[in-house]
Amino acid sequence: MPKAFQFPNEEVSKILHLKLLGKTVKEISKLLNRSKSIIYHVLSRKTPYEPKPRVTDIRSNRRIQRMVSSQKISTLEITRASRLQISKNTVHRRIIEPGYMIHAKMARRLQLSKFHISKRSQWARNHMSYGDKCMAVLFSDKKMED
Repeated sequence: MPKAFQFPNEEVSKILHLKLLGKTVKEISKLLNRSKSIIYHVLSRKTPYEPKPRVTDIRSNRRIQRMVSSQKISTLEITRASRLQISKNTVHRRIIEPGYMIHAKMARRLQLSKFHISKRSQWARNHMSYGDKCMAVLFSDKKMED
């Protein structure tokens, strides 16, 4: 069995309860139809599957979400602004949790309206008609002397 397997809490509590009743590992494995190695693994575990407590509470989660929605601020800046010792990954998870924050790339530029497109093309047409005037400009790196 791979190490990443998460044993269900109900079965863990059954194993612990049967052990408290005085059952042997062999009897428990037969009752639950599990291998003896799994039973030994559960019984030798120091803490019986208690999840880590959350660092942030509901109020701080809301505060983080409010900071993000009201202004453009990075997760690192939020981490520094919060009074808690949390990582930027925790901040990122708290932002995503409610589901209303959507990951999307920002538009590179705003789309031009029809009015702006026509104005730009008109400006380009007006400034293209210089013709030979550009050729009359003299460029030199020498200083003019009077």
